[in-house]
Amino acid sequence: MLLAITGFVMIGLLMFFLLKGKAIPMTLFVVLPILGAVINGYGLTDIAGFIKDGVSTTWSMAALFVFVVTYFGIMTDVGMFDKLVQKLIRIADGHVLGIFLVVVLIATLGHLDGNSPTTYLIAIPALLPLCKKLNIRITAIMAVCCSVITVMNLVPWGGVLNRQSVTLAMDSGLLWRAYLPMQIFGWFCCVGLAVVMSRIEVRRGAGKAAVLAAGETAETAADPEVLALQRPKLLWYNVIMTVVVFVLLFKTSLPNYSIFMMGCVLALAVNYPNPKDQEARLAAHAPKVISLVATVLSAGVMVGVLNNTGMIVAMAELIIHILPDFLCAHLHLVFAFFGGFIGLAVSPDPLYYGILPVLIEVCSQYGIPAQSVAIAFGIGADSCFTLAPVIASTYLGLAVSGLSLKEHMRFSFFPLWIVGLLMIAFGCVMGYIVI
Repeated sequence: MLLAITGFVMIGLLMFFLLKGKAIPMTLFVVLPILGAVINGYGLTDIAGFIKDGVSTTWSMAALFVFVVTYFGIMTDVGMFDKLVQKLIRIADGHVLGIFLVVVLIATLGHLDGNSPTTYLIAIPALLPLCKKLNIRITAIMAVCCSVITVMNLVPWGGVLNRQSVTLAMDSGLLWRAYLPMQIFGWFCCVGLAVVMSRIEVRRGAGKAAVLAAGETAETAADPEVLALQRPKLLWYNVIMTVVVFVLLFKTSLPNYSIFMMGCVLALAVNYPNPKDQEARLAAHAPKVISLVATVLSAGVMVGVLNNTGMIVAMAELIIHILPDFLCAHLHLVFAFFGGFIGLAVSPDPLYYGILPVLIEVCSQYGIPAQSVAIAFGIGADSCFTLAPVIASTYLGLAVSGLSLKEHMRFSFFPLWIVGLLMIAFGCVMGYIVI
């Protein structure tokens, strides 16, 4: 009981302080789980083991952030995106809806491999300068991009189905066939969200007026310091190198961080051959890198304590114990409805290896098939995972978009949650999810 109550209090405090902006994520990720473990009688040796296990799951993403942020920072410095943005502005001609539909298309294709970091890297950096020129809020772009990621994450090789197939002891391809109608419906919901977001942005003044203003200011507001960093004669070298980086991401099994590590070295060596200039570029991008890496490594502390103390399962069992019988008969729908909130606080492994088996066991007593439980819970918990503070890839999306976690959560949570609920409702109405 104490373990479960501690978990609820800990997650409640985490969300409160994050959304109110009363503390930085790094502080919360370290202090709250350590206090929670101490309250439940764990000693320093146990806690040290939890931290080691948790950080081992986030260090590679932290390494990726170091080189991703630096690489795209250098590409911005040298002016690689300027020509692309100018061409996209001419093509878009102020058509805001077209930009949002491009986001849907890019995110769909980018997430075919089920890899969120790759999708962020493909969709956001190239569109970010364009959105600024067109006066489109990047929060809206990220909301649409994340909605597509959550839907496309339900592929057989994605994290949700991979884990659920282990729990259900069935082939992930067969499980995907059961998910497919909801996934297709969800994709069209993402298109609908893109239309809604575009209309909201147009009402805010995004579009042609912004394009004209951007064109006028571009001619007159050139900063000498910015111009000194640009390398127009090396444009094609930088474009080709960036294309090679993405080809390696898709076509090889090399660790992502090693690819961007090599890209950073080559970008610095060719664009800024003077070592002093290279040091200056690294120093210029270091503040954002340090903040992100510290946050991601600290998130490992939270993940380690939640996973290794059994806190997540204890919380699920407490909820089941206090629910009335008539709700227990539809427990999978209850957890599916609140899945967006659960997915914010719990990383995928305890979700599908810890909570899901408990749900399946309880629901089986009421004749609910395990597959229906898995689908309902999977869609619900997956709906907002791109906002989860305990998932490292969230911070990559924040890094390339320039948003804070608070901004991203406040803007995107309800649109993403509603898309998930619509998918679940569609599954129930069409009989794919047993009620």
